[in-house]
Amino acid sequence: MEAIAPGIFALSGLKIGRSYLIEGDDGIALVDTSSAGASTRILAAIAMTGHRAEDLRLIVATHYHHDHTGNVAALVERTGAQLCVHEDDVPYVDGRQPWLPSRPPFHLFDWVVARPFSLTVDRVLRDGDLLPFAGGISVIHAPGHTPGHIALHARERRVLFAGDALMHIAGLRLPMAMSSHDMDAARASLRRLAELDYDIALPGHGTPLIGRANEKIAEWSRKWV
Repeated sequence: MEAIAPGIFALSGLKIGRSYLIEGDDGIALVDTSSAGASTRILAAIAMTGHRAEDLRLIVATHYHHDHTGNVAALVERTGAQLCVHEDDVPYVDGRQPWLPSRPPFHLFDWVVARPFSLTVDRVLRDGDLLPFAGGISVIHAPGHTPGHIALHARERRVLFAGDALMHIAGLRLPMAMSSHDMDAARASLRRLAELDYDIALPGHGTPLIGRANEKIAEWSRKWV
């Protein structure tokens, strides 16, 4: 586990998909949960921060995909945390809306991942909502990868939780088209995120981008997005 900023930690040793812990005055929040089978490691990371499992108050899913929601059920059962999802992704999370299949030729991936599940959403998020952690965290609707994809902006800590709006694997990258709903919307969302004020960007995949992150993302987006 890596301390990113005061009260913000990046978890390591998980499966596919990054997870981040955020401390607040009354407990902690978890941003994304990685793919299934990582709940024990996440609970161990919570203990490393000096908190109990029951201190986990909120699980914020940046979007509905398995590699971000795969451990929600196990963690909610263990901790009693509330699941928070943007209103446009709620139907995919609670099982009312079929999941988008991967586009050919990658549709075979749909046979090797878990089938869509049904989870109870406790708190519906909207653009501009404020979560009481790390000095206040703003919810930013950043659709494209999924209809209800969100990013989170910890303005006081100058940190952006980018989810899959941005990947940092061998350089900066947009989300994969094969698993995205609308790539034009994804590009527009990335340009919006590039305009915010932050030093650190925490992607859903890849390594944290630390130091002048908004400038680096803005420069990259002007060339490639």
